[in-house]
Amino acid sequence: MNTLNTTPSTNGSKSVLDGKNGRNKLDNRFDRRQLMRSSNRLERMAALRRNMYDIDYEKDIILDTQKCQRNYDLSKKIEPEYRDYFLWLAANAPSKQHEGYYDVYWSDKREVIAECAEYTWGCTHDRIPPSTWRNSQQNASMYILFVAKEPTTQLNCNADGTLKSNAEPARWENAICSVGIAIGMILRAAQGLGFVTGCNKSHNDLNGNDWWPKKLGIYEDVIKKVPTKRITFGIGIGFPNEGRPRWETDQTELLLGAGNGSKLTTDPKMKTHPRTGKKMRAVKLVDITKHQGEIIEDYYGNKHIIPTNADIKINGSRNRGINLIEIK
Repeated sequence: MNTLNTTPSTNGSKSVLDGKNGRNKLDNRFDRRQLMRSSNRLERMAALRRNMYDIDYEKDIILDTQKCQRNYDLSKKIEPEYRDYFLWLAANAPSKQHEGYYDVYWSDKREVIAECAEYTWGCTHDRIPPSTWRNSQQNASMYILFVAKEPTTQLNCNADGTLKSNAEPARWENAICSVGIAIGMILRAAQGLGFVTGCNKSHNDLNGNDWWPKKLGIYEDVIKKVPTKRITFGIGIGFPNEGRPRWETDQTELLLGAGNGSKLTTDPKMKTHPRTGKKMRAVKLVDITKHQGEIIEDYYGNKHIIPTNADIKINGSRNRGINLIEIK
């Protein structure tokens, strides 16, 4: 780190901020922190202004990360340099005791992402009566999916000093926390570089086919009595469609009879999931382009008015009720 001038300048032209060297010091965040303690008021104020500019910039980016993109310009492809940077972030985000709590599955191939998009049911259209879309936030130019896992290390111990089993809930809490940190860092980086993003938790099968774990090659890990891998969250990264609201989608298929994507079947005779034995929810798949404005009854007797388009509600204007409480 460069040594900065911390004594008052007797000549403004000799200030540490003069010329190219001074600009470089303002560009370096560590040097700026030192300048904030300078006895030279001009240096302190220059550093403060630059920090406030950066804070304003960061706030804009964070607010943009809250805006889920529902449609992407799929004619554009993310450059390899950016793609590799996002993957580097996923692999290098901090985790508790630097343990490896997840694997990262990704693709930037249009045909692969489109295939995966078929199994993202769970974007609620309505709750009463219940109906759901696929989650188009996933259907971007690049998709990164985090699969939580038992790490190969054991660095947490019990009160008596014995090692905690990787199967304990506290270890899975560490995994989910680590995934959240990584996704947050990718969201910030992608938005800061001019991309748009949308996160996705809907990785569901249909008719009990266990599509996602089979596609990822982790089926055997998932079906264990105590699973060693769990599909968690993903993030779509891409480009906006200029002039188009982010909440519009190109979806044409709606499932009637379920408000989310869990344990769904289009076969009303399938009462339980063939592997887990859990109760299934029967749904009707409707093409809205062929049935706009019609009233269709689902398998539970609920009547649905078929919409004309697939616009998705947004929640960003709501007060989330997050309280900031100083510990005293």
